[in-house]
Amino acid sequence: MKQLRVYLEFSRKAFQRSAAYRFDAWTRLFSNIIFLFMWGFIWYGLYSGKGSVAGVSFESMLSYIVISQMLQGIHGAGTPLWEIQERVRTGDIAMELMRPYDYPTRTLFSDFGNIAFHFLTAVLPLYVALFWIFDLHMPSSAAQWALFLFSAIIGYLIRYSIELTFGLFTFWLIETGGIEDVFYFSISLFSGAFIPLWFFPDWLGSVARFLPFQGIFFIPNSIFTGELQGQALTEALVIQFVWLAISFAILRWVWARASLKIVVQGG
Repeated sequence: MKQLRVYLEFSRKAFQRSAAYRFDAWTRLFSNIIFLFMWGFIWYGLYSGKGSVAGVSFESMLSYIVISQMLQGIHGAGTPLWEIQERVRTGDIAMELMRPYDYPTRTLFSDFGNIAFHFLTAVLPLYVALFWIFDLHMPSSAAQWALFLFSAIIGYLIRYSIELTFGLFTFWLIETGGIEDVFYFSISLFSGAFIPLWFFPDWLGSVARFLPFQGIFFIPNSIFTGELQGQALTEALVIQFVWLAISFAILRWVWARASLKIVVQGG
């Protein structure tokens, strides 16, 4: 419990730090609105004259894009990849090892604080208004809401584990601009953030379903819109759990190796 209180204090400090930079919250809100309109018009044009595409109605697709943009905004409030890399390059990461806490866990709880502030100021007001004004599709039961929220949390933890792992590669590669590009490209394409996996060609859809990225956005978005139900829903949640376990195990292994590398350099 004492250790938990330490980590919760990081969440509180991160929340206060975010509150001190209110202009950042306004810019995030503004960028969310821009991307929502952009993707909304793109899909409106693609659906023009069609009742549904691949069995998915325009109303469901619009709800998918709105909830996807909301989750992306929440994810974006966490510690960015470049910040992790910069701590490694400058040597600030060594100071983290001297303190009585686990750095990956500390980063996660700091992200919780940043996300809480961003959710209350830039996400909740905007998306409540959007769903009310446009009468978008929403989960029809408490169980569906619970499954969506649970899946969204698992999706965030998958992204956190993968992103921090990529950031720690800086210990060995020093300059990781190329890896950063690969990471964000993979997130954009294979997570279903902008284009659901329903619309992928068969070969590309098969590739995407063997990668962890679908668990970040596609699965929670599909649960929200009701496109995932029954056996398919159960299988999707199992896939998320498996990838969370794998990505977290890889993160802990990389962190253990990175910590050893710091000790060797310091000696």
